[in-house]
Amino acid sequence: MYNLWLKIKKKILRYSLACFILILLITFFIHLYNIRSVLEVDFLDVGQGDAILIKTPSNEAILIDGGPDNKVLWRLGENLSFYQRRIDYLILSHYHDDHAVGLIEILKRYRVGHLIYAGGISSSPVITELLDIAQSRKVELIPLDGEFQVSYGNDCRLDLLNPFVLGVKDDPNNSLVARLSCVGRTFLFSGDNSQSVEKILINSDWDIRADILKSSHHGSNSANSELFLRAVNPQFMVISVGADNRFGHPSPRIIELASVLGIDVKRTDESGSVKFLANKSL
Repeated sequence: MYNLWLKIKKKILRYSLACFILILLITFFIHLYNIRSVLEVDFLDVGQGDAILIKTPSNEAILIDGGPDNKVLWRLGENLSFYQRRIDYLILSHYHDDHAVGLIEILKRYRVGHLIYAGGISSSPVITELLDIAQSRKVELIPLDGEFQVSYGNDCRLDLLNPFVLGVKDDPNNSLVARLSCVGRTFLFSGDNSQSVEKILINSDWDIRADILKSSHHGSNSANSELFLRAVNPQFMVISVGADNRFGHPSPRIIELASVLGIDVKRTDESGSVKFLANKSL
């Protein structure tokens, strides 16, 4: 009886080992497929705030903003492989809590390669804490005063702009602008920039055309002007916003304007996290 039990135990162990190896192989091939072909951009549902996860075809992970609290950790867990504990670039569009606070725990719990933030401001408690943590964890700091570009191969690049270099007046909503161009799709991430910044961007040499626009300032009426939306000419506009928020975001006027212009609106308060996939073969 004892020998029979030993035989059964050995078979169970062999079966378990075979299953484990199979799972590893499946995970490897999924990982390999992602490296070779797919761009994924996830507008994460973090409530009343912004957080955008970009996974490039060469498997870099970029996070633009982190939302108002630690909900971003759950969203990353839902959208990153369990073994991926590195974020190559953290980008802080500006220093408002609903964009910045979630990055604190990200810096503590993930291996972060670079932190990009608007240069020239040192009075914000949030950015002070972020920089202290980043320095203690040997994260490369990139204060951005002008323009910056990150190339990822496979015809994939991220362009960043601090509107300050275009002569924009000081405003707490001024945000870094990011434009992703990858595998034939383009995305524009506008932070909380107001109409005054939009006008300057329209008249600048910076290319703001995009297939997918992250609506500025959660769909606020103080941004997302008709001139700007026409200049960007997106197919989709994503509004990152919390349900029943006290600010009344998004503005019904902006929703109506998007409809008139033929722009398909996606909202995180209605749909949860919004995912876009792009493939060279699509």
